[in-house]
Amino acid sequence: MLAIVISCYWVIALIVFSLWFKIFWADETTANSDLYSWMVLIIGASLWVVVLPFANLELVMKTYSINNQKIC
Repeated sequence: MLAIVISCYWVIALIVFSLWFKIFWADETTANSDLYSWMVLIIGASLWVVVLPFANLELVMKTYSINNQKIC
């Protein structure tokens, strides 16, 4: 049972890494050779249980603030 949980954890981490990698690679504001960016990408994907909810919250807040600016 524990092996299944660990396997699922790393499968989801791989999916998160692949999605964030595509976004990172397409981003032109950061150099693709920046070691710090790669470390954040790998650590963030490995700790997706903690990082993913906060990343989602940030995106929601950003969308909410953009929508509020358009209304006012």
